[in-house]
Amino acid sequence: MPVFITEKHLVAGVERKTYSDGGPKGQKGLALRTTPNGVFTFYYQHLNPSTGKRDWHVIGTYPEWTPARARTEATRLAGLVAEGKSIKLTRRVVAARARAENVTFQQAFDEYAAYCTELVDRRWGRVPRKETFDKNIRYAFTRPLEWWGKRAMCEITSSDVNEMYKAIVAEGKPAQANHVRGQLGTFFVWAMHNDRKYVAVNPCTKMLEDDIAVEKADTEDGRVLTADELRTFWHGLDRKACPGFRLARLALKLSLVTVLRTGECVKIERENVRPESVTLPLAAVKGRRSKKARPVIQPLNSLAREILGEVFSIGDPNRRWAFSGKEQRGDEHMTQQGLGRLMARRTTHKGHQGEGICQYLGLDDVTPHDLRRTAACILEQLGYDDKTIGKVMTHKTADKEAAPVTRERYLVPVQIIARPVDVRVKALDDLDAALREILGLSSKPQLVKAA
Repeated sequence: MPVFITEKHLVAGVERKTYSDGGPKGQKGLALRTTPNGVFTFYYQHLNPSTGKRDWHVIGTYPEWTPARARTEATRLAGLVAEGKSIKLTRRVVAARARAENVTFQQAFDEYAAYCTELVDRRWGRVPRKETFDKNIRYAFTRPLEWWGKRAMCEITSSDVNEMYKAIVAEGKPAQANHVRGQLGTFFVWAMHNDRKYVAVNPCTKMLEDDIAVEKADTEDGRVLTADELRTFWHGLDRKACPGFRLARLALKLSLVTVLRTGECVKIERENVRPESVTLPLAAVKGRRSKKARPVIQPLNSLAREILGEVFSIGDPNRRWAFSGKEQRGDEHMTQQGLGRLMARRTTHKGHQGEGICQYLGLDDVTPHDLRRTAACILEQLGYDDKTIGKVMTHKTADKEAAPVTRERYLVPVQIIARPVDVRVKALDDLDAALREILGLSSKPQLVKAA
């Protein structure tokens, strides 16, 4: 039977009791539950029209909640029900807003950093959840932390994000602006997760294609070295005065002759080098996150064997990494970014560390990846098709054929060798060699005399 709930009902008995609020001044739906151990909890309950069952919502416990305060809250909840609103959803939104108001951007980022650097098990070993966090992602948050570090997460809007984006673009750094915005988008998706709910919506809304800043490159995309530039580059790296220590210059040479990415070359381990091939473990392969990704076994040509032979003649031949890092330490390897900076730096740059390889050799903005592109173009001019070139470059789709990216980004119409090979000539030459072997004929070529 309903009673007007007062302090006199807040008595621990020998058994649990439930009181429903009633009387002229009572609020329908308010209930009090008492327990023998002295815990008094206020609830609001109502009939759910969808399920036909009663929904119970906790209001709070005594002494934080007195009967009068609990009755006021029950009246407010009854108003939500009368308006057809969901009490659970409304409470969830209020709780999320209250939590977000108490969490600053700096605090959320600190939690995000711990999340990204937490060690997890992958197919290629136990590694940080985001392996590039310290080298790449953390730097992207330098500007956002300066601008919003002390602000509440829920206060950051799409206008704030766009203002920062335009500010970075105005400094002449469109690539950095796009990188920062992309990392912020991922961060806010993380912040929206059920376990956190620091924000209700992602302020990094999708940009219109025309609004995305594009970097104006000094050179056209698809830069390859000509035959003269190749000679200048190759022999120039052998000069003692050439910038960078010898192992770094050999890493660039190896990328050219193996068509491997420089980021893969620097991760070559001594134990994975064989006389005829080098194995790149799954941890070193760029596309390792694909479910079908496998370690790469790349054949070695004579130039590659010569380069690796010289590599292990420098420093400790028993070290782990072929291309050791600073001071030729054996416990770390060079970085792809370091090789890029070695090639690109100029004495005119702010805070320069001396001239780079390109400036020293007089080459116009050649990047390490241009060496890989140059090698791919040479292969095409030697008569190899896209699929073969794609396999050499480790561009493989699900059916193990060359991905379209091979032609779109690497094979450009720049003649490098003196006379490109007609694939038909190559095929007939291979047939010639096979027939000579089968028939036991001399391999010495016979000249055709003119009539």
